[in-house]
Amino acid sequence: MRVLLLNPPGRRIYIRDYLCSKTTKSNYLFHPVDLVVLSGLLAEEHEVSVLDCMAERLPPAEALVRIQTAAPEVCVMLVGAVSWEEDRVFGEALSGTGIRILAIGDILHEASELRLRKEPWIEAAVHVFANGDVPAYLRGELEEIEDMTVRDPDAGRTPRRTQRVTPRQRRGSFRIPRPRHELFPERGYRFSFAREKRFATVLTDYGCPYPCTFCVIGTLGFQTRPTTDVLDEIDFLRTKGKREIFFVDQTFGVKRKRALELCRAFEERGDLSWTAFTRPDTLDSELADAMRRGGCHTVILGAESADEAVLKGTRKGYDTAAVRRGFQTAKYAGLRTVGTFILGLPEETDASLERTLQFALELELDFLSLNVAVPRSGTAFRSRALELGLCTLEDLVMDQGGAGGLLPSKTLNAAEVIRLKRRFNRRFYLRPGYLWKRLRAVRTPWELFAQAREGAALLRRNL
Repeated sequence: MRVLLLNPPGRRIYIRDYLCSKTTKSNYLFHPVDLVVLSGLLAEEHEVSVLDCMAERLPPAEALVRIQTAAPEVCVMLVGAVSWEEDRVFGEALSGTGIRILAIGDILHEASELRLRKEPWIEAAVHVFANGDVPAYLRGELEEIEDMTVRDPDAGRTPRRTQRVTPRQRRGSFRIPRPRHELFPERGYRFSFAREKRFATVLTDYGCPYPCTFCVIGTLGFQTRPTTDVLDEIDFLRTKGKREIFFVDQTFGVKRKRALELCRAFEERGDLSWTAFTRPDTLDSELADAMRRGGCHTVILGAESADEAVLKGTRKGYDTAAVRRGFQTAKYAGLRTVGTFILGLPEETDASLERTLQFALELELDFLSLNVAVPRSGTAFRSRALELGLCTLEDLVMDQGGAGGLLPSKTLNAAEVIRLKRRFNRRFYLRPGYLWKRLRAVRTPWELFAQAREGAALLRRNL
């Protein structure tokens, strides 16, 4: 079949990725890893093309023309809670051309049967992008599907869910054919921490073993790819001149022996430059040093809050002392640090936000990333927000970037949370000493340009 992998258009820059969606907090946009992985899975059996309307900044009318010109039979389309109303309109228009649409995104992660009943333009909902479900569905082998929501062929348009195995979470390892990075646009992607303009987005494991209440990835189980498969993908990218990598694994180093093996292989290649997520309590000196020798220059660590009760309540599994150790370890290894924080949880107050800001300053971060608490589908945080009456089942549009669909806390309304978030960003980034430090740390002309562009975009959103 002719299969199109589609990141649809939108009024803003939307990041629909890994069963999450948000607006960009500055100007970044990386390759949607769902589609990257599916490109390899589907290319073995089908004629696959990619249209990323976010990267190309295509308006809806032009996107429809491009799609009709490509004439796919099936479209695997990203959707997101952050862009749901726009996605619905575009999906309905696309379905009207006779193209079959399989949809994947955070808004379909729970109550997917209800969504399909309300949205006849969606033929099926994909819940796992790193397995053989989509190829099996397109072959008509429904008995091989692990986790999709499909319409019962014997019951008209009434949907039924096939062998749902989410309670028995994914474990062990998984294999995928090499993702077809060459199908994605060469231009339009931007990554805040990249040291070179051209970069690739790579997934070496799926899901996360940690149960953070506000994150959907922890509900997916946890599986790893064989290191040989990862290295084959990396070596293909090197042949294409791409040596800057963004690893989107939620915690690099969970499988310690495997992580060290990958770092040694990266070090042997000697030409890689990369960024990865990890946890403060995972990053010890051995791992940090191995990552740096393997080409890692930036680590993204979840600090989340200065409030011990918040860390405990969100089931982070570590305290502020572990956060301090993790950031110190990265600094001693010569790695740049990005600290992520979550604002607006139910217990949040003006005072707790002030403590968190002070904590961020004490950690001597290189970069600060603030996310607003949103009740993502399928998370424990959503269940708690419903119990507290902070949201309803009909609250579908949400954005952790802060553009809309936000929750109040018990003491702060949504507007106050955003006001404090903006103030938080300004106080962190507009320090003269910090700006001088960032300027001195620049290594390449492209990095200087990218940092200035990202900084300007961040400030525009926080004035």
